[in-house]
Amino acid sequence: MEGKIILGGIGSILTYLGILMIVPLAMALYDEGAVSLFVIKTWIIPLVITTTIGVVLKNVIGLEGVIKRREGFVIVAFGWLAVAVFGALPYLFYALSSPIEVFQNPIMDAFFESMSGFTTTGSTVMLNLGQVDRSILLWRSFTQWLGGMGVILLFIAILPTFGIAGSQLFDREFPGPMSERIRPRVQVTARMLWSMYLILTAVEILALFLVAKMSLYDSFCTAFCTMPTGGFSPHPESIGGYMNPIAELIIVVFMFLAGMNFVLHYSLIRNPKKITSNKEFQVYCLLLVMAIAIVVTDLYIHEFGSLQDAFRYGGFQVVSFMTTTGFVTADYNTWSDLSKIVLFALMFIGACGGSTGGSIKVIRIYVLLKSIKQRIYQILYPHAIFVLKTGNKPISEDILQGISAFFISYVLIFAVCSIAMCAIGLDMVSAASSVAATLGNVGPGFGLVSLDYASVPIIGKIILSLCMWVGRLELFTVLVLLTPAFWRA
Repeated sequence: MEGKIILGGIGSILTYLGILMIVPLAMALYDEGAVSLFVIKTWIIPLVITTTIGVVLKNVIGLEGVIKRREGFVIVAFGWLAVAVFGALPYLFYALSSPIEVFQNPIMDAFFESMSGFTTTGSTVMLNLGQVDRSILLWRSFTQWLGGMGVILLFIAILPTFGIAGSQLFDREFPGPMSERIRPRVQVTARMLWSMYLILTAVEILALFLVAKMSLYDSFCTAFCTMPTGGFSPHPESIGGYMNPIAELIIVVFMFLAGMNFVLHYSLIRNPKKITSNKEFQVYCLLLVMAIAIVVTDLYIHEFGSLQDAFRYGGFQVVSFMTTTGFVTADYNTWSDLSKIVLFALMFIGACGGSTGGSIKVIRIYVLLKSIKQRIYQILYPHAIFVLKTGNKPISEDILQGISAFFISYVLIFAVCSIAMCAIGLDMVSAASSVAATLGNVGPGFGLVSLDYASVPIIGKIILSLCMWVGRLELFTVLVLLTPAFWRA
């Protein structure tokens, strides 16, 4: 394994991450009107530190070369970790110099907030959100937007360094059991995926600004968190705080689009029929309709007494939870157990493979259900030959084994981490939902963590940060690093 190639790859990522800090820096300069001490401490120093370390790793210590399979695992896993660490610097410097209390534990909480942002989880530990500087809130949203389509995928698209061996990184990061490509060349695929992502984000910004009449700042921040299914909001009461039904409807539409496989968005241009015939998309829509029907009916009977309100709040929460966005418009924690168990189940299902959503993914659930059905038929007809398919495409035994292993690993990690969270003092509901929310990159949980994670002990925040990291990288990109055989080879 070439350690210098790994450092060079991570250095390239950090260099451009530092440059991207110009976006919130520009916001801070606009608000301050000049280069102030706040701007220097909060933005210029982190920018210089991140860029300098990136340049040193890339050009002084690192080495350009062919990124092989093992180097690909390490660059993606530790690249994401490095991005979360250096992305936390603005939070940390701001918290240490701010007159208001931003974090209970500045170092740990800054890292947690950064990890939650880049992994598009949306779980927050930030206090006094309504008084936090606008540039910091913009950075929270912008980190989610960068992490949505994938930090590594962005650099595959723009950096010639990753162009040759980008397939090793693409397969490690692109979410879903099967890494679909629009074009044979990985760099072209990455550029097209990011182009569609950028276009959809721009359309949502315009819709929120022109149709919903939100401010331009709120429109940018909200769109930056909708398309990556992130869930951070500049408003302390999330989307519900705006009390804007038109904005809620627009956000629901774009959450739904973000939960689709982005390869299907490309198909909308080339071959629209491919979308409606896609089995995963059909199951995705069916599950959403079923969940909305159950929750809306339950809310109409027990909560609101108004079908319009039941649809407005129930439908929004269902789409938000299933796409793992995490925006909220109501206090769902006070709803009946039926509605809450449906939302909890959706946290595990997640959106489509190849979307910006997290969790297990619809395609894996669909394939597992079909394999169970096939097994039942094999018991009934032992001499018959059955071929497992999604639509007209057969599923290989290798993919089926991978999906089964992923599901088992996901459940085991959830169980172990939930027990660990109970051991440090959380009640069962809060412990289980906090792990489900972070491992699935959903954001809000139930009980103690329905609003924020500030009260979770430091050890718990470390566990949940690891859950976010492992969940965003689809488990095995990180788990493979824990095997001695990986490092011996």
